[in-house]
Amino acid sequence: MPVKLEHVLKRIQTLPPLPTSATRVIALTKNPATSASELENVIAQDPALAASMLRQANSAYYGYARRISSLQEAIVVLGFQAAQGLAMASAVAPLLKTQLVGYQIEQDGLWKHSMLTAMASQNLCKKLKLPYGDVAFTAGLLHDIGKLVIAIYVQEVGTYLIEKVAVAKLSYVELEQKVIGYNHATVGGFLAKGWNLPDDLVAAISYHHDPTHAQIYEELASVIHVANGLASMLGIGGGVDSFLNPIQKEALDRLSLKESDLELIMSDLGEFLLDPTIFN
Repeated sequence: MPVKLEHVLKRIQTLPPLPTSATRVIALTKNPATSASELENVIAQDPALAASMLRQANSAYYGYARRISSLQEAIVVLGFQAAQGLAMASAVAPLLKTQLVGYQIEQDGLWKHSMLTAMASQNLCKKLKLPYGDVAFTAGLLHDIGKLVIAIYVQEVGTYLIEKVAVAKLSYVELEQKVIGYNHATVGGFLAKGWNLPDDLVAAISYHHDPTHAQIYEELASVIHVANGLASMLGIGGGVDSFLNPIQKEALDRLSLKESDLELIMSDLGEFLLDPTIFN
């Protein structure tokens, strides 16, 4: 049943574009000459985005002792790249809260899984002293956006995929590629390109199940790969494929991660889940 590329691209075009405010925030945070006041002015023009950013900045995840009460304060305290992640979270939340029958993902499920992956990605970068923690947060947030596009195709062959994964020496994502012609990671990369996202995000999304092919972004893609696996282990919001795409040893070796490291990050994620507002 391989699907033609033109059909995939047509489905991508049916998804709404990113809000202008979010794309402007991304552009500004990539420019070293941008000032906090410039960024604040753009975000303030979108009340929903501003409110969402303040709410996230005051969540238990960021853990500041005092309340952050203004946009400028949030930008200065959290940093530009964190502002990018928060802006993106606000922009894509309505999309990620969609029910995806093909993947057996309930309402809000993809959003919860994506947020957990984003948090795990940033946590990994912090523990490993890698330089792109906030970029990893955004990449983790967006890693599964391709599922929005190909869920309809997965719905048609879902039973077959589940049966086949039990006997074939292939992961679920490899079977997606084999049966449908495209997997959700590759399609997510197409969507990210259509949104004019930076190359590092496009690569991390496209290769989060195949980090060794991400070339100069292999380390970032490996972070997202491992974080996705950890978020799936928590069993919150993931789809039918959650436990059928195991963490690759190559990615663990690339990041010099041990089982004890993974246990620590899982413990941290478990603590975040105690905050009832974390997914708001």
